[in-house]
Amino acid sequence: MRLGAIISFIGVAIAIAPIFYFLTLSTGDPMRQFLTQPILALPLILYFTIAGGVVTAFGLILFIRAARAPPEVSSPSIVRRPAVAPEFPPPQPPRRIERPTHTSRKRPGEIVAEIEREIEEIVQSEEIKAEEEEKEEVVEEVEERKPEIEVITRGQDIVCPNCGELNKLGSTKCVKCKKPFYKLEKEEPTCPVCGAPLRMSKRISDERFVCGLCFSELKIPPDVQQELGL
Repeated sequence: MRLGAIISFIGVAIAIAPIFYFLTLSTGDPMRQFLTQPILALPLILYFTIAGGVVTAFGLILFIRAARAPPEVSSPSIVRRPAVAPEFPPPQPPRRIERPTHTSRKRPGEIVAEIEREIEEIVQSEEIKAEEEEKEEVVEEVEERKPEIEVITRGQDIVCPNCGELNKLGSTKCVKCKKPFYKLEKEEPTCPVCGAPLRMSKRISDERFVCGLCFSELKIPPDVQQELGL
């Protein structure tokens, strides 16, 4: 790459130096006549210019080739290092085996109390399941009878017929006296508001009745009245 640049500069010097030298000469100088004498129909000074142009072109070609050539990749030197001996971890001291601690034995009184507590929980869970099943049955029966019975005025709560305590709609047992409100028979028509059987309702007109528990005003069709014997 440097060689091409040097040759180009030499060619430029060969082409330009005679021209500057020719301009410095006087008109009657014999050297001026020598440079202007014709050789093969061309003055001598022109041959210097042509030779300088050729040398310059050759230097440029070398320079361009060197610039486009890929850089030489030097091979990495391999440095060998001495092998290092493997280090083994120091031996650990033997661990002590922890023996399981014995649980303290419970007293007979505590065992009996725990058994009674478990029995109470089982009984309560069974009662809750039974109440949920009864509510589901009542809801299913109420949904079946909804298209037949029309609710005119809706009650807000259930009045216990035994103690007169107010209970929430959907309850089947009094919260105060713990007595059931009714015993529902299979496929028996019920009140669409509280789920009580319609046989507990009281007539106030030809088709209008009042529920005996939630005191909702209902319109019962004649066919249902005949079925219940109202």
